[in-house]
Amino acid sequence: MKSRMSGFTLVEISVALLALGIVLLGATVFWQQSAGVRVAAVQQDAQDQARQSLVGYLYAHHRLPCPAPDANGRENCASGAGLRQVGYVPWITLGLPRPEAGRLRYGVYREASATGASTATDRDLASARDRMNPLRVATPNPRPTNNIAPNAGSPPLPVASAGLLGPTQSGNPASPLNAACNAANSPPCPGTGPAAVNMVDVCLALNTGSALGVAPAGQLAVRTGATSRAVAFVVAAPGLLDADGDGQGFDGANALATNANPTFEASSLSATHLYDDKVLAVSHAELFSEFNCATGLAAAEHSHFNTATGAFVLERALYDYRDQLWVKVKLAQADRLSAIASVTGAIAGVADGAQAIIAATADTVLSVGARSFQIGLAVVGTVAAALGTAAAAAGLVLAEIQVDESIQTHDDFAARTTAITDLSISINHNALVADAIGF
Repeated sequence: MKSRMSGFTLVEISVALLALGIVLLGATVFWQQSAGVRVAAVQQDAQDQARQSLVGYLYAHHRLPCPAPDANGRENCASGAGLRQVGYVPWITLGLPRPEAGRLRYGVYREASATGASTATDRDLASARDRMNPLRVATPNPRPTNNIAPNAGSPPLPVASAGLLGPTQSGNPASPLNAACNAANSPPCPGTGPAAVNMVDVCLALNTGSALGVAPAGQLAVRTGATSRAVAFVVAAPGLLDADGDGQGFDGANALATNANPTFEASSLSATHLYDDKVLAVSHAELFSEFNCATGLAAAEHSHFNTATGAFVLERALYDYRDQLWVKVKLAQADRLSAIASVTGAIAGVADGAQAIIAATADTVLSVGARSFQIGLAVVGTVAAALGTAAAAAGLVLAEIQVDESIQTHDDFAARTTAITDLSISINHNALVADAIGF
C-alpha cells in the first residue's frame, strides 16, 4: 500500500513568511511611531515645564540660570574658556522635579558689556546686574540767602558730583547714594548690592537684546538657513533615533553647539530622515513682551526724572516771580521818591505864596490901596499850595505804606523760594534713593 505525505509546499511557506514579514514590518513601524509619539509628548512636556521654570527663575532672581555641564542638573556659570553658554537644563537649580529634563540641551545668551562700557549695554542674561541708571536732575546748590538786591539771592546753580547724572546708586538701602559711584563705570558702583537689581534691569537687557538681528559671533543663536538669529535661551530635545547617524542623540547643529559656537537649529526646522530633534527657542522680544517691559521700563526710566524735573522747574519759576516782586519793590520806592518830590514842591509853593502875600502887601501900601486885590490872590495861592502840600503828604504816606508792603511781600516770598530749593533737593534725593533700592 502506498502512503501519501501531507504538508505545506515551498510556495505556501514563502507566502506565509511574506505575510508574517509584512505584519512584523507594520508592527515595527507602528511601534516606532507610537514610541516616537510617546517620547515626543514626554519631551514636549519636559520642554514646556523647563520654559516655565526658566521664566519663573528669571522673574524671581532677575537672571536666567547658567547651563549645567552635565545631566546632574546643577548650574555652573564658568567654563574653561570663560562664560558658560551651552550645556544642559539645570533642573535641580530650577527646582524642576523632572530628572529627564537633564537630557535636554540648554543655551542662554551671555553677552557681557565691554570693558569700560556702561552696564546699560550689558546683555548677559545669566548675570543679575544693576543696569538701570535713569535720567537724573542735577541738585540745586547752595541754599540762597535772598539779600535785598536784584538777584542777590539768585537761583542756585545745578550741581552734581558726576556731570548731569548726579550721584548714582550703591544698592545698599541703608546708604543708597554712594559718592564713589560713576555711571560710566561697569558696574557703576563698587560692591553693588542685590537691592539695586530688579526686573527693570532685566528689561533693559532684553530691550538691548531685542535690537539684535544677526547674532554677534560667539553668542547664542538659532540657525535659519545661512542666518544666525540671536535668542534669549534655547531648550533642545533629542529625537527618538539618532537620525543623522553620528552616534549622538542630537542631530545637526544641536549636537555641535558649544560655548565657542553656541548655535542651535531653528524651532521651525521640520523633521527629516536626518533630523528629528525638537527645539524651543525664546527670543529677547518674546520675553520683553511677556514681562510687559515696554510700559514698566518707560515709567521707571522717566518717572523719577519727571518728578525731580517738575520740582526743579517750579523752583526756577518761583525765583523768577521773586525777582518780579523785587521790581515791584523798586517801583514802590520810585513812587515814594516821587511823593517826596511832590511834598517838597508843595512846600515850596506855600513858601512862594507867603512871599507873594508879602510882596502884594508892600505893593498895596506903595499904591495907597490900589493893588490890594493882589493880597487876595496871594492868599488864595498860598491856601492852594497848603492844600497841595497836605495832598502830597498824604501821597507820601501811601507811598511809604506801598514800599513797606512790597518789601514784606518780597521777603515772605523770598523765604518760600528758599523752602522750594530745599524741597527740590529733597525730591531729587528721594528719587535717587528710590532708584537705588529698586522702586
